[in-house]
Amino acid sequence: MILKLPAVAGTVFAAFLLVGLSGPAAAGEIDDLKRQVEALTQALAAVQDRLEKISAQQTGASAPTAPSSQAAAAPATLPAAQDEETGARVSTKGGIKVETVDGAFSAQIFGRLQTDAAWYREDKSNLGGGTEIRRVRLGLKGTLFNIWDYKTQFDFAGNTLTVKDAYLRYTGFSPVNLTVGNFKEPFSLEDTTSSKYTTFMERGLPNAFVPGRGIGIGADTNGRNWSLAMGVYGDDIAGDPDAEGDERWDVAGRASWAPLATKTRVLHLGGGLRYHMPNDDTVQYRSRPESHVTDARFVDTGSLGFVDDTLTSGLELAGIWGPYSLQGEYMRADVRRDRLTDLDFSGWYAMASYFLTGESRPYNPKKGVFGRLKPKHSLDDGGIGAWEIAARRSVLDLDDEDVLGGQERNWSVALNWYPNAYVRVMSNYILVDNNNSATGNILNLHGGESSAGDDDPQIFQVRLQVDY
Repeated sequence: MILKLPAVAGTVFAAFLLVGLSGPAAAGEIDDLKRQVEALTQALAAVQDRLEKISAQQTGASAPTAPSSQAAAAPATLPAAQDEETGARVSTKGGIKVETVDGAFSAQIFGRLQTDAAWYREDKSNLGGGTEIRRVRLGLKGTLFNIWDYKTQFDFAGNTLTVKDAYLRYTGFSPVNLTVGNFKEPFSLEDTTSSKYTTFMERGLPNAFVPGRGIGIGADTNGRNWSLAMGVYGDDIAGDPDAEGDERWDVAGRASWAPLATKTRVLHLGGGLRYHMPNDDTVQYRSRPESHVTDARFVDTGSLGFVDDTLTSGLELAGIWGPYSLQGEYMRADVRRDRLTDLDFSGWYAMASYFLTGESRPYNPKKGVFGRLKPKHSLDDGGIGAWEIAARRSVLDLDDEDVLGGQERNWSVALNWYPNAYVRVMSNYILVDNNNSATGNILNLHGGESSAGDDDPQIFQVRLQVDY
């Protein structure tokens, strides 16, 4: 039927040609022929409309709304059919992701690079200023059979290979997820927030109490504005299996609740507990001065022996009000010792930030963590990106009873620039204030110095970060 349409159109054209060639003597015949041509034209239009409707039904597209005179429009494309033929979808937004059409299987390559430089205005001891690759990570994550999530992440900083995450997560018991492998123990708002999204280059001094990663099994669940996670862990993946001793083991848990959670208004409350049983009856707490280029640690308890167990607790509070944000944590470590006096160490930090360009710090209420900032006017689109200023007070107290690990109190300010959502330039100034027992850098004293106490250097550091 479609092939006959050109012939019908040719008949109509021939009729009009005859009209043009006919003379006035055949006026009656001409009038009859005009009426026939008009009827034939209307019939042709009706047939063409019918064909278009049939074609639309066969392809699953909606019937065209254009007049029949536009019948020569291009046929509709079928992206869904094309996906079915290739069997996969590929996305390059912020990374490289491949997934099946039904979403049952996926694989995404991700990574980050953080390049740092630091300068130190020394006081009593030497600090090794310079540059370093703070983190260079590459990983793969995705889904298997709809209900299995996996993640592997490796760090190559320091020209050595370190396994960070290596786990498999089962989501078939929704809303409860089960995770097995090497992953972070749930503790601390600042630590569970990725280093890609922290406001300062380094986490605060109380991070000395954070357990980090371990091999274990964990369970987590969440609602619209709350989260709960806990797990049992042994040594991390770098543990020495040749030591033939029993591994340390931990039980850790964290809960968060956001009674107010919108894109620009947030109130976050959280807390965590960690019970730790050491494998050799020893523990140690220490911290760098919120700068990683130097290896100096002014506050350091040294190796504490005869330890039965430790209990670390933490409280979290954070808020967002438009471009303003506040965040703070308090942590305490109770160390129970055999035949010796028990010890209590503590630390806290409080910080405030403000986006000069009007953005709000992004927060995920289902996980109780901060996330990726997207500038309102990206540099890629002709804008100036996002600009943020911040200040932080950070305190760590490792003095108690017979242990003089030192007290450190730092003031820090930051200026951060986000050209787009995946690139960040950071700068920090840190004023370090150590007490007289903070002597952890005693081996690097300047000539003529007789005491390592009250060493108060100043630090300026910058970072260029890109992630995908």
